[in-house]
Amino acid sequence: MTDRLIATGLVATPEQAIQNRLTTHPIRPIVAPLWLGAERRGVELGATTLESELRLRWEHRHDCERARRALESITLTAPEPTTADDLINRRSLIFLDEIAMTCRAVADEVCAAIYRDELALVLGGDHALAAGSIAGASRASGQLGLLWIDSHAHLNTPETSPTGHLHGMSLAAALGDGPEALTHLTDSVPAVSDGSICLLGVRDLDPGERSVIAERGIWMLTMEEWHDVGIGAGINRALARLTTQGAKSVHVSFDLDVLDPLVLPGTGTPVAGGLSYREASEVLRRLREWRGPIHSLDWVELNPMLDPSGHSTEVAVSLLSTLLGESMR
Repeated sequence: MTDRLIATGLVATPEQAIQNRLTTHPIRPIVAPLWLGAERRGVELGATTLESELRLRWEHRHDCERARRALESITLTAPEPTTADDLINRRSLIFLDEIAMTCRAVADEVCAAIYRDELALVLGGDHALAAGSIAGASRASGQLGLLWIDSHAHLNTPETSPTGHLHGMSLAAALGDGPEALTHLTDSVPAVSDGSICLLGVRDLDPGERSVIAERGIWMLTMEEWHDVGIGAGINRALARLTTQGAKSVHVSFDLDVLDPLVLPGTGTPVAGGLSYREASEVLRRLREWRGPIHSLDWVELNPMLDPSGHSTEVAVSLLSTLLGESMR
């Protein structure tokens, strides 16, 4: 019986003795207001908005448990050129140095939080910061599993990217492909191995990304495949994969554009056909109930400027609270 449960990913192996930190450990918010990777302003406001609205939610709901677990936030400075607005969309990697500086800071804080036995919660900001958070999680664990929940794979390089935007290259950087400033954020390159990655919800792949996934045999359920096998069954398959790979620590990178734009329009690269609110809630509840070693988390790509109604912010904060243990009862 135990062997069958381990195979489903619902029970940790003896090597995964450290508990899932999503609902049990002190939460260390790491606020990373980065927008240069997306080359579109507004997403930097998502980082600070998530942090403040999360605390307000717990205060208004008298949620003492999560408020007690939430430690003082670490707010990073995301440097940018004074002429940044005049330099966007040039396909020149002109913001590489500034993005690498932010990612190095993210990596250091994620690693330190994991060492302190905290849940490292990276609030973005655009998804370029994942190059840093994955590096930091890898530095802390040495054998990292990665659950990437996103409508995009972010596996482009400067040679394959249609836009040249660095947020589309963050996972490639974690695999050791792309600019050295992003690939060498940890002494161990790559920060994560091909076999230790699970992609879920992908539905907008560029040709170069398709080739990388096929050539490297990266585990993936597209949004169509995920729907067809069932949302619950799909996340269980991903967790089983991470279990069998023997990851000592798991990093979850959740891009809010995995949600359908009808649910969350306030994101910079929306793609039709994403998760409903209820489907996303099911995924997140299964993650928090898993007994595997989730030690760090990205929550990225909220752009409040694209949804002045505040609805997208409310959805993003509500779902994050669900992941951290909030329930309707």
